[in-house]
Amino acid sequence: MDAELAEIRDFLAAHEPYQDLPPELLDELPQSLEVAYFRRGTVVVELGAGNDYVHILRSGAVDILDSLGALADRDEPGSSFGLSSVLTAGPSLYRIVAVEDSLCYLLPARDFRRLMARSDAFAQFFMRQQVGRLRDTVPTVHVQDPGSALLRTRISQLVHRAPVTTTPMATVAEATDLMEAEGVSALLVTEKQDLVGIFTDRDVRSRVVARGLPVSTPVSTVMTPGPVTIHSDRLAMEALAELTLHGFHHLPVIHNGGLLGVITAGDLMRLARDNPTLLLTEITKQTSTRALAAVVSRLPQVVSSATSTHAAPGDVSRLITAVADGVTRRLLHLAESDLGPPPMRYCWVVLGSQGRMETGLHSDQDNALVLARRPDRAESRYFAELAERVVGGLEASGYPRCPGDIMSTNPRFRVPVDQWRNYLIHWIGDPEPQALLHAQIFFDMRPVSGDRSLFEPIRQVELERAPQSRLFLAHLAHAAQRTKPPLGFFREFVLERSGEQRATLDIKAGALAPITQIARLSALALGRRALSTVDRLQAAAGTRVLSADHAADLVDAHEFVTALRTRHQVEQHARGQSLNSRVLPAQLSPFERRHLKGAFAVVRRVQATLPYLYRTEMVS
Repeated sequence: MDAELAEIRDFLAAHEPYQDLPPELLDELPQSLEVAYFRRGTVVVELGAGNDYVHILRSGAVDILDSLGALADRDEPGSSFGLSSVLTAGPSLYRIVAVEDSLCYLLPARDFRRLMARSDAFAQFFMRQQVGRLRDTVPTVHVQDPGSALLRTRISQLVHRAPVTTTPMATVAEATDLMEAEGVSALLVTEKQDLVGIFTDRDVRSRVVARGLPVSTPVSTVMTPGPVTIHSDRLAMEALAELTLHGFHHLPVIHNGGLLGVITAGDLMRLARDNPTLLLTEITKQTSTRALAAVVSRLPQVVSSATSTHAAPGDVSRLITAVADGVTRRLLHLAESDLGPPPMRYCWVVLGSQGRMETGLHSDQDNALVLARRPDRAESRYFAELAERVVGGLEASGYPRCPGDIMSTNPRFRVPVDQWRNYLIHWIGDPEPQALLHAQIFFDMRPVSGDRSLFEPIRQVELERAPQSRLFLAHLAHAAQRTKPPLGFFREFVLERSGEQRATLDIKAGALAPITQIARLSALALGRRALSTVDRLQAAAGTRVLSADHAADLVDAHEFVTALRTRHQVEQHARGQSLNSRVLPAQLSPFERRHLKGAFAVVRRVQATLPYLYRTEMVS
């Protein structure tokens, strides 16, 4: 071994898990490595991109960022990264950036897998690292992403049919005929109900055709005997680890001591395809409105996958919002590419449910533009065209235009920051009906793209003036108690009695809307910055405007009804129906009916406190 290779070997021998490799493997490893240098600021591996190397950091430092740009890890010399894409043979779940000038040894994926197959300690180290990194990322991803489906899905959820079996003495001809008839790529070979082998389409190619064996050959001579299995209650990530470790494409699944079925590498890849991280990444790569719409059309399936793995309701809402935000940013980028650089600083803001990060599958769009100064005629035309392209693109992607025309295409909502401040001062100081309507939407404002410093003066007006305006708060409280939950005197549901909506109730109007209003009112009264309904309720809990018990009850009610509405809309989409928030109580389980009544009752109890807290008799 020459001096350079020996020096690399010594470096590897000083770091886990390379130091645990058998000496002969460690001696061979330096010859497999390539060397790459990355300047500070260079993207080493892009989010959503393919990657064929495990990177071993010799010097420098890299940041590993998740799909939201949050720091998942910082690697220093001796660390290895690039695993998510190498293990799955799919796109990277992370964006990896050199934060210092960095030197890396590159280990090709094929050589990495060979080492995993030959050293259990080596394989276990990297699987623990990868699973740990994903789990550490889940709380961050929860902000807008229900997390890795590979970490949430049980193997039992991936098995969709009973196993197709054959016997050891069956011929290859009989086995391949059975595979074709059943539409499967693998047969489990059983003897007296015991699993003794597996015979796959790959065995046909590599062990029968390649060797020129006759089709009369018994399966027992060409099958894989004693196959590796996995229990049905294990996680999909663990199945992926087994497949990667052994280089298999099929894995028999055991349940209560018997055979449940088979999962394939394709099953896991389809599961990864429903990962919100990948959907968000694809959005950033689209170059046309039509292409964006095609990507967004997958959102209901991603949401369905998230709900089936019991993602928290708030996480699902943030996921849907993250997609809407991503589409908006991409449309702005495409519009600016066509129209040229903007003539001044601006900030694109979203309102209503998207502003609160509570977008649903049926939400329309509410947005506006904050400009740095008053535009001249040419600048006005630029921003009018920019707004139309983005709003039109959102509409093409499945986000309907706001029926009330509260969008950036309306010149009233495409104005300088000073005018926005005047709007809020007027709405708070003179709360007439139109001002109150605007308060329900514009006080949920959130910046999505552009110069966010333009947004802060607007937020300051809200934080400073709203808590001091007792009349404004009284009007909001009056509005929050006006929508009554559809619950009768004896706690029976009050249903629609006629028309297409007969025997249904609107869970958005009956629960989500008043809870949102109460949360907004509480935050404004206290001058809190919180935006989402749950964050607002928790920020107000135990204060003069909302007891801790009432806040906790409203949070529980909001999450239950949000989950119910999301599931209802996923099911409607699967049936090809128009989405709405109207459910048939008769189709709910007793548990769901009981908890829905409880949610309505909570809203009614808290509404009863509002007249005393905010003196609504002033505006009644």
